[in-house]
Amino acid sequence: MSSNPIVSQDRPPARTTDKRMPAEDLPYPLGWRRADDPVGDNRLYGLLGNEAVFEHIGLRPCINLATKDEERAVGGRLNGEMFAGLKKVFGSITDIEVGRSGSPASMTNDAEFATFGSGRWVPSTDDDAHFFAFRSRDAEWVGFRWHDESFRFRRTSLLGFALETAMPARSSGYFQLWAVCILRDEQTSKAWPHNVEAKNFVFNGQWTAEVAFELLSVMTSVANFLGTTLTARQFSDV
Repeated sequence: MSSNPIVSQDRPPARTTDKRMPAEDLPYPLGWRRADDPVGDNRLYGLLGNEAVFEHIGLRPCINLATKDEERAVGGRLNGEMFAGLKKVFGSITDIEVGRSGSPASMTNDAEFATFGSGRWVPSTDDDAHFFAFRSRDAEWVGFRWHDESFRFRRTSLLGFALETAMPARSSGYFQLWAVCILRDEQTSKAWPHNVEAKNFVFNGQWTAEVAFELLSVMTSVANFLGTTLTARQFSDV
């Protein structure tokens, strides 16, 4: 998370129903709260719209390739794989809503998203770096956006993520991302082993240290932003 959140003069005013996540209320540098912040401060940072707040999570691993276009292509491929994988995983274990900009599932529209670029760099919707996590201002809904497609689901269903990194030993290694949710018909009850489901997807391509670091950094940001947990495991694929 940035230590210097950008606050636009045109950003929507805070509401009493706005809800911060635990990491946002931790003191800096662990979180964003500073000693001189007002008691009960509930300002939301990031790309704040009328319905939701967005966090750019575009993957761009620092791989030394021949051209910048090749570097961008690697990040774009990872973004597309991650969005498709998350959409498939969450669609299999909880109820999701899917839609384009302007739909309820996107929680924004093209006109509003265009205003976000006035305060910082925001990739256009046709850019493969256009990959975001978002949550409703009252934190009831969370979701992901890539290009012009979004999906969302109830935040109360999400228990956390696990990122598994298999370092190459006998094979080329791999990355595996798990999502864990309370079952659809059990979302009002406590989580326990018999009403929890986990699904995963595996990234294509072989293991590299640069991608491993980027995935861990991005998933840490996602977990903090969505107010949930991330477990990271690393082992050799022997």
